[in-house]
Amino acid sequence: MKEDYEHATQMEAVGEATAQHHFAVGILKGNSLSPRKEVVIPPYSVETLVENHVPVRTERGMGKGADFIDLDYADAGALIEDEPKYVFQKSDILISLRPLTAEELNQLKDSQILITPIPLTDITPEHLAILHKKNITALSLRLVHNVEDGELLQDIIHVEGGIYAACNALGDLVLSLVFPLVFNSEMRYALQENPVLMQAIYCYKGILTRHDIGERHDIPWRDLLLLCW
Repeated sequence: MKEDYEHATQMEAVGEATAQHHFAVGILKGNSLSPRKEVVIPPYSVETLVENHVPVRTERGMGKGADFIDLDYADAGALIEDEPKYVFQKSDILISLRPLTAEELNQLKDSQILITPIPLTDITPEHLAILHKKNITALSLRLVHNVEDGELLQDIIHVEGGIYAACNALGDLVLSLVFPLVFNSEMRYALQENPVLMQAIYCYKGILTRHDIGERHDIPWRDLLLLCW
């Protein structure tokens, strides 16, 4: 994960990408990724995005569980929204540390990128139908593994070391997904160059890419590799 994050920042430094696509990131509050409800995306992750010319909006109260206040995120460069609907409407990449309901999924914009911690067993045909209708690319944080040892990277938020270490680890994981998406001219190039993205995606531009979900619900699916190469 650290290598993925360093690679992303190096890409920006050498001018391979300049966020020309004006991707904006939105972050919703709430956390079901960990039993430790206070683990959140920290202000430094927001600051890293903003410093790389990526606008960020956060829902008010997002960091409360870890004693981060809205001013911390504002100082990092985020715009604070009182209503979650504005985070939905004004972001190209939407991050939520809890799975979204069907009602919330219907608030997504067409062709938005969604990052949540949804377990594959919780993905329903209704969920997928909404993603298909809106041409959504969806990623699950629960699918990301360390390419070297196969360990689930979400497990890093459970390590001993305190709440802030856990928040920083979660922030690095999220950045390792977001940076390749905003710093590539086409999404398929981002996927080809970043295994962490290939692992995380279960729906690509509205098309289901996981055979286990397709077989469970008896619905069509496509191989992500064939879609991107």
